Amino acid sequence: IMAQTVALDSYADTVDELLAHFASINATVTQTGNLTEMEKDNLFRVVAQNNSLFIDLSSKLGIKDRSETAWNLSQYDKVHEGM
Repeated sequence: IMAQTVALDSYADTVDELLAHFASINATVTQTGNLTEMEKDNLFRVVAQNNSLFIDLSSKLGIKDRSETAWNLSQYDKVHEGM
C-alpha cells in the first residue's frame, strides 16, 4: 500500500491538469453552448489522456487489487466491494 501511495503522488499533477482542462471545456460549453474545432480536438486529447491515466492506475498500480492487510475489517471490505 505504501508503494501505491508514493506512485499515486506522481499522478497528482496530471490529474490536476486534466481537471483544469475539463473545467475550461465545461465553462465554454456552458457559456456558448458549443465547441470550436480546436476545442473539440482538445476535448478528445483530454479524454484520451484521462483514459490512459485510468488504465495506468488500474493495471500498473493495482488500485483495484485487494490487499488482505488493508481490507481485513468488514467496513473496509465494503468500501473495496463498492469500487
